[in-house]
Amino acid sequence: MYIDLAKVDEKGIVIDDTISFDEEYIKNTPIKKLDNVKVQGKAYYSITNEIVFDCHVEGTMILLDAMDLSEVEYPFNFEISEILSENDDEKDQNQLKTLDIIDILWQNIVLEVPISVRKDPNKKYNLEGDGWELVDEERNKLDPRLAPLLELLEKEGKE
Repeated sequence: MYIDLAKVDEKGIVIDDTISFDEEYIKNTPIKKLDNVKVQGKAYYSITNEIVFDCHVEGTMILLDAMDLSEVEYPFNFEISEILSENDDEKDQNQLKTLDIIDILWQNIVLEVPISVRKDPNKKYNLEGDGWELVDEERNKLDPRLAPLLELLEKEGKE
């Protein structure tokens, strides 16, 4: 989504658009799908001749459940306020003055991705099976096959 900076003034230009992110953006992230991201806000020049980009972003990302890897819809809703200064390089003056806000949006959306998500946090999962058992810090049991090793280590520690 490009903003033509020639059309931006002190009053700014209004941004009201819906964006979908393609596979290139989400390929190395926990996000499985990200469509219909609503962006509403404006871009304007400040008194110090910097571009200010203020907007409200909302949408739904598809993530994987931490326990059973099923797809989970995770809604997000946040504000962005970015101040961008314009480069005065000669090569930039020869190019069209546009601002691509997709990268700014993407960086802020990635910050909203939770570490883990559960579709139903109250659902009970089977924590044991035939020949396996889920062990965590609360249920820290000693493997009976390692008991002789522990006895040997304790015996050497006493000597």
